[in-house]
Amino acid sequence: MRKILSIIAVSLGLASFTAPARADMAVGLGVGTLGYGVHAAVSMTDFIAIRFNANFGDMDVPGAEIIGDSFGGIDYDVDASFATYGLIADFHPLALSPIGAGFVLSGGVYYNNNEFDFNADPETDVLIDDQVFAGAGSDRIIGTMSFGTEWAPYIGLGYDGTFQGFVPVSFFITGGVLFQGSPDVNLTTTNAVFNGLYADELAAESAQLEDDASSFKYYPVLAMGVTISF
Repeated sequence: MRKILSIIAVSLGLASFTAPARADMAVGLGVGTLGYGVHAAVSMTDFIAIRFNANFGDMDVPGAEIIGDSFGGIDYDVDASFATYGLIADFHPLALSPIGAGFVLSGGVYYNNNEFDFNADPETDVLIDDQVFAGAGSDRIIGTMSFGTEWAPYIGLGYDGTFQGFVPVSFFITGGVLFQGSPDVNLTTTNAVFNGLYADELAAESAQLEDDASSFKYYPVLAMGVTISF
């Protein structure tokens, strides 16, 4: 009997020595519609992790691809400047399942400092509200678009293998929505005389652009990347 107990004790000791401890911290890098991202996460339970991420980057895109042809009828070049900082809770409902453990439901909040800068150098005359702005000159139409919700709620889902299993390197691919509030457009020109004479028209045009870009209040968030757990 003593010999059997000794064998069991040795076996348990070897098991505890060889079995890897489950990781409870992770860092990662990603890319997506919020720009480039860095991530840090802490595993709270088998089912729940808390994640902090920061996203940043600039992107130059043709105005029509971002806004659409109805954006004031003016062809803008758009510079998207991304800066968001998020605190997210990740829930893995199938964490103890042999399959599907990486399925994740996420929710949290982002500090949102995303901004779009507009720049138009029309080659012909264009209308700003009902006033003619002379094209083919050195003057330009410029503007910015920010968003009304500084602390923007986020919900999402996808696959995230972080903390699921004992492999330290994993990947994630997720999608969600950032509720960043209504756009706030501030439009002006490089012509001080025009700005002074037609401030009301510029304000009306800004309001029209806000209406044209209203769908931006629900910003699609797609992200993918890799994580290392330890």
